[in-house]
Amino acid sequence: MSAAILTFPRALPVVAPKPVEPYRQLPQWSRDEAERRRALIAPALDRITAGCSVLAAVTWLVSAPGWNGPSVRTMKRWVADYQNGGIIGLAPEYKGRTRPERGWEARAIELFNAPQRRSYSTVALLLRQEGYTDAADHLVRAYLKAQPSNLTETGQKRLGSHFYDQNIRPYIVRDTSTLPIGFVYQGDGHCCDVYVAAPATGNPFRPELTVWIDVRSHYVVGWWLSESESAITTLYSFSHALLANDHVPAMVHTDPGSGFTARVISDSENGFFSRFDIEMITALPGNAKGKGLVEGWFRWFEERLGKQFETFCGHCRTDDALRALTQKVRAGKLALPSLAEYRAAIAEYVRFYNNNPQRNLGDTSPAELWLKLDRVPLETPAAAIMRPRRTRTVRRWGVTLDERKYRAHALAGFEGREVVVEYDLHDDTYVVILDGDGRFVCEAQLVDKQAWIPQSRIDQAQQKRLAGQRKRLQVKIAEAEARAHVPISPAQVLAALEDSAEPAEPLPAAAILALGHSVGDVRTPRSLPTPKPIDPAEMARVQAVIADDAASAPQETENQRYARALRLMKQAKSGVTISSAELRWLSTYTDSAEYLGLADIHASFGYVPGLENDEGPAGTEPSLYRDTSESE
Repeated sequence: MSAAILTFPRALPVVAPKPVEPYRQLPQWSRDEAERRRALIAPALDRITAGCSVLAAVTWLVSAPGWNGPSVRTMKRWVADYQNGGIIGLAPEYKGRTRPERGWEARAIELFNAPQRRSYSTVALLLRQEGYTDAADHLVRAYLKAQPSNLTETGQKRLGSHFYDQNIRPYIVRDTSTLPIGFVYQGDGHCCDVYVAAPATGNPFRPELTVWIDVRSHYVVGWWLSESESAITTLYSFSHALLANDHVPAMVHTDPGSGFTARVISDSENGFFSRFDIEMITALPGNAKGKGLVEGWFRWFEERLGKQFETFCGHCRTDDALRALTQKVRAGKLALPSLAEYRAAIAEYVRFYNNNPQRNLGDTSPAELWLKLDRVPLETPAAAIMRPRRTRTVRRWGVTLDERKYRAHALAGFEGREVVVEYDLHDDTYVVILDGDGRFVCEAQLVDKQAWIPQSRIDQAQQKRLAGQRKRLQVKIAEAEARAHVPISPAQVLAALEDSAEPAEPLPAAAILALGHSVGDVRTPRSLPTPKPIDPAEMARVQAVIADDAASAPQETENQRYARALRLMKQAKSGVTISSAELRWLSTYTDSAEYLGLADIHASFGYVPGLENDEGPAGTEPSLYRDTSESE
């Protein structure tokens, strides 16, 4: 667990890189060769320093008994290289084979850095499809692996901005050793990775744990276990921290979640924190490192406590084990721990954590540091800590709060003025009225309550949440029912023709345009006349025509059929003669769900995705498959 608050810098300082010594930039084999050459010419260099000429010194060295080194010419060149460039001059000039430019390098980096996170072979395949025939798999792989990592595998576009910020981008480490103990509390809510039996139904659910930790000492000052994160759970957990330690911090550090930024908590005048003059600091949205202390606490909480339960359902559990876990729970083969048992286990873990020495605290436990607290005791009675406040205007000697009316005779002197209403989360039979300076005025009693309102605000909040869950489930049901509708099959069309009217003659071009089916303008299909009976011979003729049209029709995709319809409507609009078979097909197709859906997409985006990739039937204009704006 980190001993510091981790936040991202808004702008990193620009520091000029230190120059690198040229000798250190050489590969190891080149440096070894340079050292070997300097050792060979060292005796000649000593004689040259003493006043001997280069030729004489080199000749003397080469003519020495047992010499098995380079020739006089080579040694003379090495001496000259060392005199002109030092040890760098003795390094071999061979730089290796120069890689030829193939033209696809920039495009390969672009494809590899896409959010799709393509593999090396996929990038090579796409390059070959774009016309780079020499983009072999091994060449593309070797080129990409030779590039800096920030241009390839750890690039921001490939990893995503959020992952890049949390795992790659540097951050500022805040020193917490300068903070007084008990000065800043850091809090957060966490959906526990353990299935627990719900108290009301016994069904499995995951409770919400809200924790407050002192930033300096890492001491867990308060926590609360509930069904979900909300303003109520924040009030309970923070009230527990205040009452358990009889201490008021100067600041709190939370995320910008709704459970911490609700007006009942964060309001500058009547919010819960403002009553104790506590300043609230919120971390950047999505920045887990901004609250590294409490996030790290939850990580080790699940590692050391959550994994002790058989009903642990964290992400680190394998998919097959997690699937078997849910099946066992649903079948009743696995006993779920009760909420009371899980709460007792959390209390025991908090006690262990607070008394366990930590290396980043100098091998001191959080509880030992917490004993050095310079306490700021509570001045508000404990009975008032659990009461949120709201501002209301007095009307008819009373106030209205959460659809409840409270009245008292003492409010006659405040008619038309704003007062502060302090209410109890559990008991709605009365409220405490305070003036603008926080002085007690009276206790107003509940005189009128609308029907079917729960007895407490906690129950009312639960009913509100239940209504929201029902609404979201109804939306999912409606979507599932809509997806269940399938297009009409040809067999259903033939069956319907047996009970329909005699088919009319093919509509003229002007009549087809009057149907209202055009790109971006989808209207309700026209109403049909009352069906008339037809004889079997006429029905057989219609079926034969349909079969001939189906046999002669080309095998087309959805985009190709849509482009074909656009072309026929364009020809009809310009007065070009259209065959009767094409008119029959167009009249049927423009009433289909396929056409209406593609027309809606075209109206919304100005084009149909994928239309430009489908080649149309023979004789069609390619422009219809690249740009459909002319048909609008």
